[in-house]
Amino acid sequence: MSSRLACLPAALPRRSLLLATGFALCGCGAQHALPQAGEAQLAEARQAIAAAGPLQRSQRSEAEQVAMLRRVAQRVAEASDPLCQDYLGNTCRFRVGLARSEDVNAFATDSNVVGVTSGMLQVVRNDAELAAVVAHEYGHHLANHIQRAGTRTQLGSLAGAVIGAYLGGDQLAQTGAQLGGGAARLVYSQEEEREADYLAAFMVRRAGYDLDQAGQIWVRLAQASGGAEQPSFLSTHPTGPQRLAAWERTVDEIQAAGANPMPRRS
Repeated sequence: MSSRLACLPAALPRRSLLLATGFALCGCGAQHALPQAGEAQLAEARQAIAAAGPLQRSQRSEAEQVAMLRRVAQRVAEASDPLCQDYLGNTCRFRVGLARSEDVNAFATDSNVVGVTSGMLQVVRNDAELAAVVAHEYGHHLANHIQRAGTRTQLGSLAGAVIGAYLGGDQLAQTGAQLGGGAARLVYSQEEEREADYLAAFMVRRAGYDLDQAGQIWVRLAQASGGAEQPSFLSTHPTGPQRLAAWERTVDEIQAAGANPMPRRS
């Protein structure tokens, strides 16, 4: 396993993130048999989000955010090695960084890079919720969404260059070139986002986090987006109730499959 942590001062302007709204997405079909939530499950998810009340942000320092992200990223990557071997043909080699931005966001880009914003680290309540976020971005890599999204890039940039070094000692020059000014932002289809959520649940389970607790991140992100029916992160994502209901269906699938289940391919 190799999941190294960087500190990225990548300012992700809200106006740039919202540009994704106007993109017509026509992604390829999902590679997995994704769970389908019925109206009853969606209604329960809506009620859970409505009952959660206003969003409360944490006041973690940057040092605390880095420490939290580092331990979660390493734990999820280490536990997910069987999936990385199956999908990528090698051990998990994700490079994870903290992006200094108040936007509630996380992203995956080429060369196995994953970024999580300071804003996201203020929203998650615990390691389990953060594990779902990190594993979701790992899922984009596992399902090869990066290449598939290459033809659907969002114009704009992840402003700023990378500073510092991975907390493993490796320099960030190459990552800086990838994430610095002028880098196009990848845009995924809703089906790809659902597929990343699906894969994330299996990784969270393998990492030993409580799946029900981890799934509360979809409640938190619905709160952060301003309402149960608003999409999380970007308009390209499914709505909060859709994500929560699908996560719960995936949890049922995982629990029924026994120890160390693997995702079901279509």
